Amino acid sequence: MSRSSPPVPPVPPVPLAAAGQAEPSRGASAQPRVRPSELAALSVEGRIQALRSNPTGLTDVDSARRRLAYGDNEPAPPRRSRPLRTLLAQLTHTLALLLWLGAGLAFAAGAPELGFAIVAVVVLNGAFAFIQEHRAEQVVSSLMRRVAVRARVVRAGVERRVPARELVPGDVVRLAAGEIVPADCILLGADSLSLDLSMLTGETAPVDRDAAPIATPGRGAEELALPSLLPSGASVVTGAGEALVFATGAESAAGKIARLLDQGGREGSLLERQVAQLSHVTAAIAVIAGAATLVLVQAFHRVGALGALTFAIGVIVALVPEGLLPTLSVSLAIGAQRMAARGAPVRRLSAVEVVGSVTTICTDKTGTLTQNALSVRCFIPARGAPPDAEQAARLAAALCNNARPAPAGGDYEGDPVDVALARWAAAGGVDLAEARARWPRIADTAFDARRRYMAVTCAEGSATRDFVKGAPEAVVALIGAPAPAGLDEAVVGAAERGERVLLLAVREAGGPLTCLGLACLHDPTRPEVPAAIAACRRAGVRVVILTGDHPATARSVAAAIGLDMTDRMVEGPEIDAMDDRTLLELLQAGASLARTTPEQKLRVVQVLRRSGEVVVATGDGVNDAPALRAADVGVAMGLRGTEVAKQASDIILSDDNFATIVAAIEEGRAIKQNIRRFVSYVFTSNVAELVPFLLYIFFPIPLPLAIVQVLAIDLGTDVLPALALGVEPPSPATLLVPPEPPREPILTRELGLRTFFLYGSVEALLGVLAYFGFYWAHGWRPFDALDPFRALEREAATMTFIGIVSGQIGCLFAQRDGPLRKRLAFWSNRWVAAGLSIEIALTIALLYMPGLNRLFAMVPVGSAWLLWLPGGAAVMVLADALRRAVLARGPRVMPGAVRSCSCRSPARRRRPHRSGR
Repeated sequence: MSRSSPPVPPVPPVPLAAAGQAEPSRGASAQPRVRPSELAALSVEGRIQALRSNPTGLTDVDSARRRLAYGDNEPAPPRRSRPLRTLLAQLTHTLALLLWLGAGLAFAAGAPELGFAIVAVVVLNGAFAFIQEHRAEQVVSSLMRRVAVRARVVRAGVERRVPARELVPGDVVRLAAGEIVPADCILLGADSLSLDLSMLTGETAPVDRDAAPIATPGRGAEELALPSLLPSGASVVTGAGEALVFATGAESAAGKIARLLDQGGREGSLLERQVAQLSHVTAAIAVIAGAATLVLVQAFHRVGALGALTFAIGVIVALVPEGLLPTLSVSLAIGAQRMAARGAPVRRLSAVEVVGSVTTICTDKTGTLTQNALSVRCFIPARGAPPDAEQAARLAAALCNNARPAPAGGDYEGDPVDVALARWAAAGGVDLAEARARWPRIADTAFDARRRYMAVTCAEGSATRDFVKGAPEAVVALIGAPAPAGLDEAVVGAAERGERVLLLAVREAGGPLTCLGLACLHDPTRPEVPAAIAACRRAGVRVVILTGDHPATARSVAAAIGLDMTDRMVEGPEIDAMDDRTLLELLQAGASLARTTPEQKLRVVQVLRRSGEVVVATGDGVNDAPALRAADVGVAMGLRGTEVAKQASDIILSDDNFATIVAAIEEGRAIKQNIRRFVSYVFTSNVAELVPFLLYIFFPIPLPLAIVQVLAIDLGTDVLPALALGVEPPSPATLLVPPEPPREPILTRELGLRTFFLYGSVEALLGVLAYFGFYWAHGWRPFDALDPFRALEREAATMTFIGIVSGQIGCLFAQRDGPLRKRLAFWSNRWVAAGLSIEIALTIALLYMPGLNRLFAMVPVGSAWLLWLPGGAAVMVLADALRRAVLARGPRVMPGAVRSCSCRSPARRRRPHRSGR
């Protein structure tokens, strides 16, 4: 057993101006200039004096003054907003550059009005995108504040939890296993403390730490080897300690690393790259089409070069989806907010686009599938134990325990198992504080996921006694003798009842380790989990339990939540004996794993990802961090999760509930589908805008649509309806289809065909019919020349605009999911009503507002012609309803058949992209 450091001796309060050092002046940025090596050479009292602190911590007034002087404890200072650079980026992306080119060509062709109109569109679009990007950044910042690291700090002798950013030099902090060192600290006292420094050194083996001063401290890189130094960002593996903060923010170890990271560029997420690629392809098509038009219009209409150039500009503008990029940023930001509202705030926005593609969930059991409301249900004495075994076990449960009295009093806080045992001991008459005072701990072996037991040595005068608790097989192995008769049967019986069992043992000084008996802990399953498991099955998402508990316990929980009991339960030692292929086959067959180690959890995640699966891994402890980092989406528990687990994750569950993971998957799928909706919506109008230009090339008719009218559609009437589609709620069918690979393109082949050849064609037809219908109403007949009707050119072009807008109104409803009544309803998405109202109001304003209609080459038409808006919309909705009816008559996929076709053939899927990692 490892020895603990001596307790911190009482030290008289030290004035803040001790050692001749004055408190920093307001606005100062320099922190106390004491090197870590100098602090390591000082005694505990000297460290407190050097940092002008007190053993009981700073007062609130002192900490507030120092925070004002030194700034927030953040690894890097908040990056100053550079609005000019951000705005320039919105004005110089691919689509914007194409429009700048169009504006320049318009000025060169002698059409300054058109040039100014295009410039106005680029500027307005850039400003809108700039505002939305700023709002998206604010959303992510607010979510990060919700999941920020919290620290236990002692202020004026009272322990409290505060956000780590509020720490200042001189603060006294307390640390325990599973927590992250929130700032650079020097130890005041430690109890079997060990750290994981892999973030700083790359070494994965834990290193011991103690508060003892050293005579010859190292310098520079050797400072990490100082036994009393706790660098920020390190994670506590075992034990506990009390330390003094000496460096925060950019001056800390994590801050120095953050400055290096800040020098590198940021790689865009997969979705951002997909949208950029789509923009590049669209720009290339627009340029090619414009160049072809330049030639064709001169050949068919014998117009001059400048006239042809103006016409080519119109084709380019018609093919550019100006509203695509700002709509994307809004959709992602609102999607992240919705996930947070459902209990799953994201730490990385890239997780929003990946979580919807999940094929396998590797979940732990305690607190995720169960309520994490552990209680000792019963005690089973071991055969041969002394008559007072239960009372002796309660004493062992109180002493071999790291639970702490809650600050508010009346209960305990700490590890759920320790809390349950402390309550059980107290219920049996054992006073925790009195027992610890009578039997002070002089050494201990902290619980470890590999050892699976905890041991302490306590002393009463000159007598010592060892107490042990842990997994039955681990404790029996310490005895070095066969297990007491009936122990194995008792363990299996308790596990089959779904109980978690711990074996308690005691050893008098110099004597053998004696088994006292089994404490059987019960943790009821969450009532909402069976429905969530059923939803995963319907969605084609496999659920794998990875737990350190007994196989029978895991099997009992699996049965309670509705997992198939015929699936095999594999234990940790069996996993080590398997090759990756055999393990993958077992996992794909539905096996769950018990008695697993952190290395085995990591291996499971890696094996699944290498096969092409998209994996969610859940966890709450230090031992879960490797698997959380390796998964496509790491999910940490927000209530009971350690800071290490939270920092390794992409999503944090605010309620530790498995059902929330399913809700996040549903939201992720809905977000991807919404992006496809508004992309299809935007490109539908581009098709309809192009057709009038093609008719003008090949037929002797006036131009049916002015270029400024194209801009009025793309950056006017289209914007808010597209945004409404970007925030559609998940449909009931969202979790009734198999997951798709993250690399599935935004504009799939099926969606592309529907967009360009159905929606686009119908909308183009509505525009053309409105154009020729206006001439028909004024006496024109098919195959007659339009020259006698030249006076009606602008009215006819205005009707083309109305026809296209009517198609977009109908397309807004056609893009939605569900039966026709639900698609036409506004109650499920208030943005649809707002977008539709503004679209109609803007259309009327463009037609009838003096000055505005002249700016956009429109003229008022008779009010009866406005009936084309609902009529055309009805035609689009009817065309989509016919499409759905035809598809409904095809082969149906029953919900139960989804599981058999979903993600069971990993060879057919490409390996998913690891965004943001």
